[in-house]
Amino acid sequence: MTDLIAYVNANGKRSFADLPMTDVDGVILAQLAYVDFETLVAHHVTGFADLTDPVLMQHVVDLTWNPTANFNLLLALRSSPRFRNIRWHDLVKDTDTAAEKQFCAVTFDLGHDFHYIAYRGTTATLTDWKEDFNMTFMRDIPSQRSALRYYQKMATRHPGTYYLGGHSKGGNLAVFTCLHSRGFLQDRIQQVYSVDGPGTKKPLPVAIQSKVKKFIPQASIIGLLLEPETDYQVVKSNGIGFKQHDPFTWNVRGTGFDTLTTTSRFSQLTQQSVTSWLTQLDNATKQEFLDSLFSILKATHYQDFRDMGANWQTSLRLILKAISDTTPQIRHQWRSVTGQLLTTFVGELTDSVKPQLKLPEVHLPSLPTIKPFTKTK
Repeated sequence: MTDLIAYVNANGKRSFADLPMTDVDGVILAQLAYVDFETLVAHHVTGFADLTDPVLMQHVVDLTWNPTANFNLLLALRSSPRFRNIRWHDLVKDTDTAAEKQFCAVTFDLGHDFHYIAYRGTTATLTDWKEDFNMTFMRDIPSQRSALRYYQKMATRHPGTYYLGGHSKGGNLAVFTCLHSRGFLQDRIQQVYSVDGPGTKKPLPVAIQSKVKKFIPQASIIGLLLEPETDYQVVKSNGIGFKQHDPFTWNVRGTGFDTLTTTSRFSQLTQQSVTSWLTQLDNATKQEFLDSLFSILKATHYQDFRDMGANWQTSLRLILKAISDTTPQIRHQWRSVTGQLLTTFVGELTDSVKPQLKLPEVHLPSLPTIKPFTKTK
């Protein structure tokens, strides 16, 4: 069994003409969206063959979720005839804290008028996570609209065939773009790769389903959020728990992934619980709850979860103070919303184990009806 880097080393001498785009290629290029291409372009590095400075290479992966693996991946790509001639261009980064938007995309030229647009997934910033959670109550989020406009511009500027892909939120952006493209713009999309990305809340039309390849690990949580579909491939991962969200933990077999028939019981239980919980909350309640939660986190004055973790004692003290300063209405809302999630989870767990253990009926206490906040002046 191998991983993404071993795949590059094993197949790096094969051209895309010899070995057309594989699922592993699609995941690798999606993962690369986390690399700091802005710095690379500033240093006139626009292709893997130009990666000659190891200090620069380390710098541009420092803020990725897995810096060591990403650095080793870049080393493998620059030495690979399959990948080293790939160029990138048209990097777009757009962060708007007020609009709760964090968007980044880059286009890879694969040669022969084939292009791959990689949408960056969720980073460690508060803005990024808040935008992700906004998917639960908004029809569309700012990054989704930007992703669609970005593809429309690229397809007009650089004619050819397109692959779209992204990890986590980036996968959702790729699917959203394909779903909302029309006419020749949709026809030009060859394949879409969603790498453990959240769903789009509604089933996809058949024409779109045929273009989308979605991969999730067996303990997936993120990839099953807002996902009504079951047309995804479950990949075996050697990670534990949430670490399976990292594609570098996924097992590769040959030129594809080592797949399983189903997700783990915990993954299924979590999906069922969260889906059931979200359907019980109206959009106003979701928005009020999330806004109040993130206002507490912002009270730490840190914009990045990594900074919070590095200064956890100070962060905790500020968070507790911010909680104590909230109104009684907000605290009551939190108890209601979180209590309902716990009740839903326990209910799903009871239904899951009862047939196997022949447990007696369990009647859970009902929680008070959740009402939208009463605004206070």
